[in-house]
Parts: sequence; C-alpha cells; structure tokens
Amino acid sequence: MTRAWRVSSALMLLWWLPMAAAQAQSTSDLKRMSLQDLMDLEITTFSRDSERTSDVPAAVHVITQDDIRRSGATSLPEALRLAPGIQVSRLDASRYAIGIRGFPDRLSRAVLVMIDGRVVYSPLFAGTYWEVQDTLFEDIDRIEVIRGPGGTLWGPNAVNGIINVITKPSADTQGVIVSATMGSRLVGPFSARLGGAIGESLRWRAYAKGRDVRPQFRQGGPDYDHWRMVQGGLRADWTLDQNRTLTVQGDTYTATQGQQLALASFTPPFSETLVRRSTLTGGNLLARFSGDLAQGQFHVQTYYDRTTRDERPVREVRDTFDLYFQHRPRPAARNDFIWGASSRITSSTLDTVGLTTFTPAARTDGLHGVFAQDDISLVPARLRLVVGGRLDHNAYSAWEFQPTARAMWTLTERHSLIGAVTRAVRTPSQVEHDYATTSVASPAQPAFVRLQPNTAFGPERVTAYELGYRGQPHRTAQITMSSFYNRLDDVLSTELLTPFVETTPPPARVILPVTFANGLHGDSRGFELTTDWRPTAWLRTSGSYSFARIRLTRSPGSADVSQERRGEGLTPHHQAQVQTSVDAPHALQFDWMWRYVSALPAGAVPSYSTSDVRVSWQPRRHVEVAIVGQNLHDAHHLEWPSGLGPNVEIRRSVYASLTWRK
Repeated sequence: MTRAWRVSSALMLLWWLPMAAAQAQSTSDLKRMSLQDLMDLEITTFSRDSERTSDVPAAVHVITQDDIRRSGATSLPEALRLAPGIQVSRLDASRYAIGIRGFPDRLSRAVLVMIDGRVVYSPLFAGTYWEVQDTLFEDIDRIEVIRGPGGTLWGPNAVNGIINVITKPSADTQGVIVSATMGSRLVGPFSARLGGAIGESLRWRAYAKGRDVRPQFRQGGPDYDHWRMVQGGLRADWTLDQNRTLTVQGDTYTATQGQQLALASFTPPFSETLVRRSTLTGGNLLARFSGDLAQGQFHVQTYYDRTTRDERPVREVRDTFDLYFQHRPRPAARNDFIWGASSRITSSTLDTVGLTTFTPAARTDGLHGVFAQDDISLVPARLRLVVGGRLDHNAYSAWEFQPTARAMWTLTERHSLIGAVTRAVRTPSQVEHDYATTSVASPAQPAFVRLQPNTAFGPERVTAYELGYRGQPHRTAQITMSSFYNRLDDVLSTELLTPFVETTPPPARVILPVTFANGLHGDSRGFELTTDWRPTAWLRTSGSYSFARIRLTRSPGSADVSQERRGEGLTPHHQAQVQTSVDAPHALQFDWMWRYVSALPAGAVPSYSTSDVRVSWQPRRHVEVAIVGQNLHDAHHLEWPSGLGPNVEIRRSVYASLTWRK
C-alpha cells in the first residue's frame, strides 16, 4: 500500500467520522435526490422518447450534472468513468481510448457518441475524436450511457453502446456563471455563461470556455502532448404555443494539439520523427422542432457540422449535414409505437504528405435509413416486449438491417428482469477502403510495411444476447446486474500479403504489404454489477465491478498479424470502482473515488489503482470553492501504450476551482 493511498484513505476516514456524529442537514442536490428520484429520472436515448430509467429494458446508466460536478472531472472522458462497464484509458494530455464492453481504441469505433442527438462519429478513421467533444459542464443535464447495441433506432456503429450528452434547456440556465480553475497540470477551464429571456416565450444562453493542459510524464522523450482549446456556443428555446417548441443551438472551437509522428521516406535514414503542433477547428449548428399532432408527437432535427483537422500525415476538412424525423402515434391500450427516418450526407477533402495517400482524396457519402419500434404490453404492469428494426443504406456495404427484441418482466414494484437479442453492425470507413501508407520496418534492410486499401472490406457484425436484473432490496439501496454474450463476425483484421522487392525509386527495398480485412471471428462475454446505497440524506456510497473477456479466432485463410492480439489484450478483464459522497455541516462536501483496472497484456500495461478526492465549500450561496486531487496513488502511471517512443504516463495532479453563480 503506497503512502499516497494511505493518506487518501485517512482523509476519507477523518471526514466520515464527524459526519456520522453530526447527522448534518445539507442543501446539496445529493440530499434532494433519493434513490426513487434516480429511478424516476427520464431518459430519451433508448426509445427516442422520454421514459423512466427504471422502465428501460436495457443496461442503462445516467450520469447526472451533480455527479459530474462532484467527481472533479475536467473532461467528458473523465466524467464517463462514473458509468460501469466503460473503459476510459488516458493516452496523454488530451487523448483517450474508450470502449464499452471491450474493444477500446483511440476513436472508440464500436461506440456511437452523440451530443444532444448530434452524432459526432467520424467516418474517416471510424470513431470519435474525444479531445474536441466538449461543452460547459454546468450546462449538462445528464449523460445517458446505454451498454449494448443500439443500432435499431440510432443506426450503424452503435455496436457495443451509445453515449449521449444531453444539455439543459435554456430556461434552466438563466443568470450568470463564472468559473476558474488552476492546477499543477492545467490552467483552466476558465468559463463564463450568461442566460436570459426575450419576452415570455424565448429563453437563451451563451457560453465561452478555454483551457491549457500541460504535457504528461514521458521518460526520455520529448514532452509533445501540450493541449490548448477555446470554445464557445449558444442556445435558444422558443415556446411557439402550448405544445410546440423550437430549439436552435451551436458551438465553435479552435484547438492546438501536440503531435509526435514518424514520417517515412525511401532515402536514408528512411524515417524522420517530428514533433509539431496540430491545429483543430470546428463548428456546428443544430435546429430541433417538436410538439404534438392530432395523432401523436413529432420530432424533427437537422444539423450542419464542419471540422478541420490539420494533423500530419493527413489534413481533413469535413462537412456533414443530417436530417431526421420521428413520429410517435398516441399509445394504444397495449402498444407504444415509434417510427422515423434519417439522412446524413458527409463530404471530405483530404491532403496528405509523405508516403500516405487517400484515393480518392475527396468524396461524398450518404447514410439513409428508416426505423420502427413497438413497445408491447403483454401483461399490463408485468411483462413488456420491445421489438423493432432499422434498415440503412450506406456508401460502402449498401443495405444493412439491425433488428432487436427485448423483454422486461416486472417481478414486483422493486424487482425486474431484462433480456434481449440484438443485431448491430459497424459500417466500413474511409481508412479501410481508401487509405494507403508506408512505414519503416527495418532501416538496415531496408524494409517497409505498406498498408494497402481494400475496397472489398465489409461491415463488422455483432449478435448480442443480454440478461439483466434491476432491484431495490431496501428503500436506501439499489442493485443492478447485467450479463452479455456477443457473437462477433467479420471482425477487423490486418492481413499480411506476399512480400516483394521494389526497386523504383532507388535504392531497392523489401515491401511487406498488409491490408485491412474481415478475417476474424469470435465472441465477447462479461457482466457488470452496480450498487448504490443512500442510508441518510448526507451520505451516498456507490460501487461497480465489471468483467469482460474477448476471444478472437482467425477465419480460414486469414493471416492476421495484429488485431487478434489487440482485440483480446487491450480490454481489461476486471474493472472496479467505489465512490463516496458526504455532505458536511457549514456547506462542506467531500467526494472520494477509487478505481482499479487490470492489466492490458497486448500493450504491456500493468494493472493499476488510483484515487481522486474532491473537497468543496460554499462560503456564500452563490460561491463554491473546490480542491481536487487526481491520480493520487503514484507520481505517474501508465494507462495505454503510446506506440512511438517511450510511453506517456499520467501524472498525479492537484487543482483548485472557484465558481460564482448568480
């Protein structure tokens, strides 16, 4: 047991004992939200309409705004650590590898990520650039996390789960908030938000924030991963009449990210390592119109998104336009039906340097789909069956069908069982179809590895089986258990082709060609256990444990050289965490989170445990001061392999924040 661990444990105990004696009353959100309140929280991601969390026949977890605040998180990926079954590994100052129920990677290719229903999944390298997904934390209402496939309503790439960040309506963010943060590894975020009203029907808000994150620890290598970002946005909500609303919102950002890369060439010394600053910019504008019709409810949303990523060896400029419509007829006696359609057009222009190309360098792709889902009450208040399906057409693999069947059996008012069978797909992206790049394997030969495009690459397919339990054994305690078994087909592989000698341009060299293919199959299995105990108004203790194991096998004829090992060896078998929140007298709050992640053998990452501690004080009603310590057990620890040069390790850090609300 390290000294830092003993210190953090002692701090928790010193705070706990006085609280138990004082039985103090609290004015925090923690006091006002009981377990029943949590179960009554409404979410929209599972069925595209509001329903209570306790009624959702899926493995769902809601991270509330108060959870985020009390965690001390400074980025969205850090906040996601509050949900069970999610692996969040930090790569450096700004980048993260995230996965749900396995297959974590830099871009989370098996997870669909949305902000207010706006999909931020990129079709270039397949996934989400987490470093530029941000908003004002005080404006977040909740983060809804669905573990398990969700493609039936939301489309391709929701293979292992969905993460939807939902912000508050403007009516709930009136007034002023100003916040400043300073610490050992970061300056900021500095943020400000102003909310107001125009007449009786329009509410609005505008915000701005910026931060500067210093490099993490790297033994014997350059500190390249400095991160800076400035972001702003606005939102306006109109109540057009009693039953119809219009929302318009948008964000814009600019950032610089430290980058280290190796550029290959066919002349000695054949490779050059560069450290540079990459510029990332983007913006989006979204409009949403919803309300009642004579026959039910409707919802129309459209958005435009533009991103520019100036990262060597690829510079990307992408424009995305999305439109979707959904209609929910008035529920019948035993049926609650929803249907809709969506269309997304995305256009990219790519510039490359060195021995890297995209062919074609500019392309426009479409994703168009229709969906329907029916929630059937087989036995009123006891047994539900949810069946649905989605049919999509994409530019790479044409038509894809994603069906689902879910059942929920309510044993008693406090206990229920859930079962599901779902099919989901991850559609191909430009990196599999159009990307070619060459890197040095051995300068002595010389020998090069050349990734060649594969226009025959098809979608990755998953058939998922789930079984879960949700219960409240006591009015102060809640427990959930979820188990899953996924059948994996046509999984991404890196196939070694026949080597050859290339003589033009000189000098001669050995080429080891590889290509992406669908050469693996297998399964993944595991379970998650969560508990939440709130014995008093001032104390909450929660915990979770998750187990996951992936087994992949080469299909006949496959010569995979890396993906089989990465798929199995970069998913931790065991993850656990414990959180304790205490509301003390005199407007003091204490929060402690301990987490454990088992080893990642494919990246030579050892297991680790660490703690975060937050202490806050409200000297005045509108003022909050907080001190947060993160990753307290060690001076630095490794969470993910870097791949080029010495690994980047995540440092212990301490910061203080001051927030004023009016």
